[in-house]
Amino acid sequence: MSLRVSTKIEGLRELDVALGEFKKSTARNILKRTLMQAAQPMVDMASRLAPDDPATGPPDLHSSIIASSKVDNKTGKKDYAAVMEAGGSQAEAREALIAARRAGGEDSFAIVLVGPAKSGRKNSIKANVQEFGSVKQAAQPYMRPAWEASQGSILDSIKNILAAEIAKATARAQARALKLAAKKG
Repeated sequence: MSLRVSTKIEGLRELDVALGEFKKSTARNILKRTLMQAAQPMVDMASRLAPDDPATGPPDLHSSIIASSKVDNKTGKKDYAAVMEAGGSQAEAREALIAARRAGGEDSFAIVLVGPAKSGRKNSIKANVQEFGSVKQAAQPYMRPAWEASQGSILDSIKNILAAEIAKATARAQARALKLAAKKG
């Protein structure tokens, strides 16, 4: 069982306009850096709340809590494989993958996930049982309390960190433009 929590933030129009001034890849990287930095308090709290057996050393649940922008996106992989099996080129297969992802409603520009690092099916099951419990074991939640305790500070820090990241990226872009102008002139 997996619990997915989504939050909608409104009132950041100015920051959205500022991000629109950058290339798409730069804007995405700004958002990823911001979200990774803002998620760290939740990572720290979840690590503190996760059950820890002192008799076992790392890797354990306590030390495996991370924030990651790497998402295992399976959308479009079947389309890619179908084009390749039919004798299509890699470019055609890539186009099929991209089209499937666009059609699939993949509208998230940047995603950061917080939770136990992937370390096999057995450990994933154990992590879920710790959080939600089972017939034989009471729940020992660590992710939900971490989110509830840190969501206010995370949401506040996103705005501040994002503004700082945009300012840094703008300064880098201006410095790059000046350097390019100096070479030409």
